[in-house]
Amino acid sequence: MSAFLMITYAISDPERYADYNPGSLSEIVPTLAKYGGEVVMGGPSEALTGTPEHTAVGIKFPDAESARAWLDDDDYAPLKAIRFESTTNITEYLVPGRD
Repeated sequence: MSAFLMITYAISDPERYADYNPGSLSEIVPTLAKYGGEVVMGGPSEALTGTPEHTAVGIKFPDAESARAWLDDDDYAPLKAIRFESTTNITEYLVPGRD
């Protein structure tokens, strides 16, 4: 069953974050492809209720195991470190798809 990795965060260091997005997109996309991942949404978000973080990203994977494998991928690790260094209030969660 497909799974969506949802990631929300606030950008705390825009200069450093630029090294991740858009700076590393050409490196991130191939790491996603190894696991069948595809970014299906992303960017600044508008809170309609509650207080979600400014940025939200949704990545579709063939299954939850592929999403977890991508998060732990050695090639993605240095890029993920940039994301964690330049953002706060990061939440990563899996949502099952409806196949």
